[in-house]
Amino acid sequence: MAEKMACPFCGTQVEYAIENSPDWYRDPSLPVYRIDCHDKCRQYWLEAISEPHPQIDPAIRDFLGPLNDEQRMFISESTRHACDNGVLIVWNSNILQYLITDWHYAKSAVMSYGFDGISFQISGIGFDFANMLFFLDTQDARFTLRIYRAGTSIAKIRSEVHWLKALWNRAQIKTLSPVLGRDGEMIQSITPNDLPTRYATVCDWILGETLHAHFETEKTPELIRNLGTMAGRMHQVSETLELPQWFTRPRYDMEWINEKIKTALGSDTDASAEELAKLSSLSSRFSQFVTEQGEGRDVFGLIHSDLEPHNIIISDGQPCPIDVVEFGFGYYISDILTLSRHFSEDEQPIFFEGYQEVRPLPTDYLQQLALFEELRML
Repeated sequence: MAEKMACPFCGTQVEYAIENSPDWYRDPSLPVYRIDCHDKCRQYWLEAISEPHPQIDPAIRDFLGPLNDEQRMFISESTRHACDNGVLIVWNSNILQYLITDWHYAKSAVMSYGFDGISFQISGIGFDFANMLFFLDTQDARFTLRIYRAGTSIAKIRSEVHWLKALWNRAQIKTLSPVLGRDGEMIQSITPNDLPTRYATVCDWILGETLHAHFETEKTPELIRNLGTMAGRMHQVSETLELPQWFTRPRYDMEWINEKIKTALGSDTDASAEELAKLSSLSSRFSQFVTEQGEGRDVFGLIHSDLEPHNIIISDGQPCPIDVVEFGFGYYISDILTLSRHFSEDEQPIFFEGYQEVRPLPTDYLQQLALFEELRML
């Protein structure tokens, strides 16, 4: 008969097993408790110690002890949402501390807005402890809350809002629309319990489903063409948008690529001589590309930088880009590759035709896409 215990998060009587930590975890030699809380928290693991006998790490129990029911429920819901999205979790006291710290930030942030009867939960897509995303629910509506990593400058976030507004005002691209806080500001400064100041924004909810989910049921030529048109319109806005003096975003340029190549060369100690030579040649090839293309606004400008299907909502048949925390200055061809690589050889020409309805592609765009496909693997 399986061993049973109370789930440390929700209190439900659950089955558990003591086993070696999963192969994908940071230290496979650690023992763990596998908790099968199917009805509420789903399945997760807790770090354990082996001496004097296998038991849940006392640091976890010490951390959970003072938490109130609302905080425990937040951990439970976060675990369930992550599991339902295919994210497997081994909890230790440090990761739990990160999560509860962000709970304090989210709790403080929602108080900055004039919402009544509001609840919040982690987005469930995964855990980005740097830029946490939450869903806010009121009786009438749903919103998203972004808590930016500590140290993020307000100018960087203002730049994000500036671009989002430009996408709608100049190209009628529906995307995230920030809402005002109680003080009339779109960006809120929050400092709960004397924690370091972090910034937060709340945006209206876009009703629809992700492109990733939509593709599982419907993938029409019209939608593929619309995606190309959307990308073209985004880049057209970037090509002509006047930027305020305070505007600041990261640059995905030669220096950034060289740093990624340097990191790859230093970290892959098992790489063969052939693989190392390929990485080295990639730097010189990209350098040649930069020399030939330059950084004129017709080829280099503001890009989404993560235009994957899970970052596009299909709303009323139209694609709406979301999750723009990584957007910055880069080559437009990078965005084009990120999206077009999800189409078959027969579908890609439809996407490219949609793009060229708005702005031209380079004559050698297929060769450029091949280069950026290699860079994407870094």
